[in-house]
Amino acid sequence: MSQITVSFKHDWLEEQREKGVRVIRQLEKWVATEEGVALKSSSGSGFTVELQPAVREKFLDDLAERMKADFGEGDPWAHATFSGDLAGLDIPTGRKSATGQTEAPKAEPPPSGGGQKSDKRPDGDSQPEMDPRETLEDICGRVPIKHSRELAAYVRETAEVIPTLQKMGVESSLWHQHLLLAVDAGYGRSEFLAALARLYKAFGLVKGELDKKSVREYILLPKGQEQAADGYRVTWETLLESAQDMSRSNARNGISKVVLYIDISACQASLSTSEVKSRLRRLNSLCGTFLVVFRVPFLEGHVLRETADALNDILNVRTIAVPPAPIDDMIDYARGELATSGFQIADNALAAFEQWVLREKTDDSFFGYKTMDKVVQKVIYDKALSNCRHKVEDRVIGIDDLKVSFSADKDDKPVAELEKMVGMADVERRLNEVIVQVKTLKALAAQGKKVASPAIHMLFTGNPGTGKTTVARILARMMQQAGILRKGHLVEVKGRDLCGQYIGETAPKTSAICRDAYGSVLFIDEAYSLFRDEDASCRDYGREALDTLVAEMENHRDDFCVIMAGYKDDMDAMLKGNAGLKSRIPYEIEFPNYTRDDLEKIFFTMLDGTFEYEEGLRDAVHEFFAEMPEETFASKEFSNARLVRNLYERTWGKAAYRQSLEGGGDLRILKSDLAGAMSDSEFKKLMKKSVERRAIGFGA
Repeated sequence: MSQITVSFKHDWLEEQREKGVRVIRQLEKWVATEEGVALKSSSGSGFTVELQPAVREKFLDDLAERMKADFGEGDPWAHATFSGDLAGLDIPTGRKSATGQTEAPKAEPPPSGGGQKSDKRPDGDSQPEMDPRETLEDICGRVPIKHSRELAAYVRETAEVIPTLQKMGVESSLWHQHLLLAVDAGYGRSEFLAALARLYKAFGLVKGELDKKSVREYILLPKGQEQAADGYRVTWETLLESAQDMSRSNARNGISKVVLYIDISACQASLSTSEVKSRLRRLNSLCGTFLVVFRVPFLEGHVLRETADALNDILNVRTIAVPPAPIDDMIDYARGELATSGFQIADNALAAFEQWVLREKTDDSFFGYKTMDKVVQKVIYDKALSNCRHKVEDRVIGIDDLKVSFSADKDDKPVAELEKMVGMADVERRLNEVIVQVKTLKALAAQGKKVASPAIHMLFTGNPGTGKTTVARILARMMQQAGILRKGHLVEVKGRDLCGQYIGETAPKTSAICRDAYGSVLFIDEAYSLFRDEDASCRDYGREALDTLVAEMENHRDDFCVIMAGYKDDMDAMLKGNAGLKSRIPYEIEFPNYTRDDLEKIFFTMLDGTFEYEEGLRDAVHEFFAEMPEETFASKEFSNARLVRNLYERTWGKAAYRQSLEGGGDLRILKSDLAGAMSDSEFKKLMKKSVERRAIGFGA
């Protein structure tokens, strides 16, 4: 097998990126379609393929045609260079000069102080160390830098200026140019810090070997929380001791302690106090042989500027803000990682895959690229397992594969799903009215009629378990099929999920969630929590989230649908307290409690087609709901269909356990299994107000 590496000029890649074209990702997808060619690896500046020697020429011809077709390149190799097994091939092997002649890339002069290469890599492996240019391109080709324009620009600028600083004999100036990194969890902070250390090492600025202690990371505790110090979360005193240790060690042994990372998220408000400024001056006096990187979440612009100004009063601090990656970038990253392993997602599975990623993104435990790596590995494993069981070799991820991985909907018939739901006749009629009205308004606007652009935001009111979330998911797909929404996904969050933990974090967080929901439905459950909160600071964050949400709802009124859901009384109070919000929500749909008969039907809808059951079970279930006390049934906290699901799952769970004790056989639900479920405390509480509780059909 042969290998060929294709690299592209950075300036040209940036030019294409500004046009919205992702060259490497696009070519990765194309490589996956080339017969006899496998993608070996890729970076932010190129890719390497493995192929049979006999198909090398055809591959390069096809690549040239692809460059012309996709990127409009008359000379397909004007921005490309090649390396690898090129024997016998008539292609340029160097960069084009200004005259159009091919010339080999110029070697970089060895950096001052670093002319002799170490016999080890910066990570300690016994391999030759890469030169600065190779190190730079390798760093820029890795997550997170290849997916962040801000980080990539900083790394390339640093690599550009270091040789000049060294030539002028003032490289120590680099250790006084500190950073304020505004980045959320999961977007590559640790990898970025390690990359800086590698870059400095490649240029000979680091004398010792890089190890885990080369980058020291701390979370700074606010005043009053010193008792929580644990070695990672530290006080100012401990932090300054560590800085002093780094300074002394570097002075004795040469620079090997490279970065001091300080998460100041919880301490922003105190940066301008005289006490903290005194500590910053102490920190500044210890600098000179290591870089200080302060970190905060991605914040609102004016708050980030205030934070930077407070730090810049004492130190030279440059701000790098890394916005949370939008859903399209996350999908692009996942597809690229799959392509690197030789997999691709079928076109008809893309929507379901995007919905999966949206669910991951709105989860409290979403950690950027690490979470996406988890998703990619699960998809690959499930596909391999499917191939094994079906004895096939298939690398295309289809809708059936995603259904296995995360229960994707295979059939897209939302209207039929809504019709099957118990007790939803009035809700279904109201939703159909809304869709017809919005479609009519859009049609009139398209005809040039003077009608306002239709706002499609809604209020879903009702108790828990009345089907609000399920109907919202169905409605999103109905709106997509009706041409009202572009995508038709459901982005589901709780009201408090829109709020940040720190000053200035809420508005960007709310905007990022809205951005992911463009073209889809943003469903905000317990939305009233943004307005009603006992904690004053939380209440302020909630107000900030609502203000940002109102602006998004107005600015993108016809591009996404916000559905705010919760108890009717609480939602009414929230709207009365925010006139701007109320005026932007033209539709309210009320979800009443299910009737007793509805709950019984829901139970057997879950049971039918899944388990066999004895004849008397239906009467037993009927009696249970019939004898439920009215006070329980009408309670605000009554969980409706959620209660039914819990009862159903507990009942068949009891049956499965009974069957295992009896030695196996077909699983069949008995009245005694229901009785066992009803003996659990949560179901007993439902019946405690009953004046007279008799056996509900479980007798002999």
